[in-house]
Order: sequence, then C-alpha cells, then structure tokens
Amino acid sequence: GDMQGISVERVVSGTGLANCYEAVASLYPDKIDKEVHKKFQEAGDMQGMIVATHTDQSELCKLAMETMMTSYGSEVGCVGIKLIPTGGLYVTGGLTPKNIKWIEGKDSCFMKAYRDKGRVSPILDNVPLFAVMTEDLGVRGALKRAEMEYENYQSFKSAGGTVSSKTYSDDTEYYKKCAQLCLAFAVGIVVGLNAMKKP
Repeated sequence: GDMQGISVERVVSGTGLANCYEAVASLYPDKIDKEVHKKFQEAGDMQGMIVATHTDQSELCKLAMETMMTSYGSEVGCVGIKLIPTGGLYVTGGLTPKNIKWIEGKDSCFMKAYRDKGRVSPILDNVPLFAVMTEDLGVRGALKRAEMEYENYQSFKSAGGTVSSKTYSDDTEYYKKCAQLCLAFAVGIVVGLNAMKKP
C-alpha cells in the first residue's frame, strides 16, 4: 500500500504517547503487562496519562515514553538548527512540565536526540535551551493582546482619533474588536483549564 508520512503531533503529544504505546504493544505482545494494558484500553482520552504514570511498572510504557521523548528532543533540535535562536529556545506546552524528568540531564533521551544532528550539532552549543514550566502561555498571550488593544484605544481617545498602529472610526469598531478578544480570551481560558486538568 501507499506509505504516508507521520506528523510530529502523532508521536509528540498525549495522544502521541498513546500511539507510541499501541505501536510497541503490537511489536512486543509478549511484554504486555495485562493490568496496565486493561487500564490503558479503558482510559479513553486519558490513555497517555496511563502510559506516563506506569513507566516504572511496564516495560512497554517506558519504551513508549522513551520513543516519544526521543522524538520530542529530535524535533526541538531540528527547530534549533533551523532558527539558530542564540537568545534561547523555549520549550513550552503541557508535555514539558509534566515530563521534565525525561527532559533534564545531558544523558536523557530527549537531550541526546536534541544534540544528535550530525556535523551541524555544534550549532546547538550556541542555542541556550529553556524548559518553560507553565502551561497557560496561550491564555497569557490572549490577555497581553487584550491589554495592548485597550492601551491603543486609550491612546486613540486621548489623541483625538489616531493610534500609532490602528485607527478606530467609532466606538462600534472598538467594541467589536473587544468582543473578538474577549471570545479568544475565554476560549484560551477553557482550553488552558482543560489542559491543566489532565496530569
């Protein structure tokens, strides 16, 4: 049949961790821990959490986690090589704080894969790598954007109608913009709270 590519998100995410477990379980059926496997099958959307919390008990959970974290480190290293952010590369999202023990340390599977870039690996010596330990950056970004829009509008009002980056013809346009930002902010909060519920 046709070979199709696999996106990074199919491996590097909570769902990706479940995919990794299913892959290694199909490759090594004799190593399946029946108790853990039953929990995994019954976990629904929380399958990734079952794998992550049973790495000490199940050899396959550990292998799945190592597979995901190696892929994560490799992708972060590719971004470092592409962008060469000498001011720092910030690794964010839910995976980072929840799996910091799999990331930290120069001998972790994440860091080994991060640095394994062949002859261009030395480029990463000039890229400081930071793990961001908060999960609500999307909400914070929406809040910052709303604050900036509010400040622009205040400048517009006090300057007689012209803002440095935007011009509002009347209050209706401003309130429409505020409504859009409030909706984006609310969605960000809901998504952020939902993500924080999942360990």
